[in-house]
Amino acid sequence: MCHISAQAIEAPIDFPMDDQNVIAIRNALSTLFLDEVNRAREEQSQHDRYLLKMELCAYLKISNNTLDKWIELGLPRINICGVVRYDRDAVDGWLRKRIEGW
Repeated sequence: MCHISAQAIEAPIDFPMDDQNVIAIRNALSTLFLDEVNRAREEQSQHDRYLLKMELCAYLKISNNTLDKWIELGLPRINICGVVRYDRDAVDGWLRKRIEGW
């Protein structure tokens, strides 16, 4: 059994907890922590300038087939010795030009 004390203004309060509750709290905190780390990683990846094809699909919220059609229409990409990346800034500029052309 574990006791967790919380300091109140006037007197401490004890929360007696059995091992099962302690494990449940640890698991919940672990899940919250991992969720926050994954969210931060995802947010950081959204700021990467050079993207893989699947990352670009996720960024644009389009399917791989749609991206292939856009590539045929001239979507800019970088190909160095067979390694393909998409410059987020160039893609955004290409999309802006297409919107303005409508």
